[in-house]
Amino acid sequence: MPAIEALLSLIGPAYLAYYGFTVSVAVSWAILCAALWVWNNRPGKRNGGVVRSRSASLMFFILVAACYVAAHMGVYLLARHLARLWA
Repeated sequence: MPAIEALLSLIGPAYLAYYGFTVSVAVSWAILCAALWVWNNRPGKRNGGVVRSRSASLMFFILVAACYVAAHMGVYLLARHLARLWA
């Protein structure tokens, strides 16, 4: 299920690029999606899950956010390029 959420979050950058929003809006969207993913998949939420320390949680969030920003920017730039071709 987390993979489906991650793939569905890629619709946002395509929408933002098609309607001409700036890159900073797309990066904010990616960070929000990463925060939601980390929150929904935190270890303390599961039965018997080991809770991470605050610094480990922060480092994990930074890693996930960087991956989300990279994936979202790829989709954003592709959609922006295709929108220019279609216009």
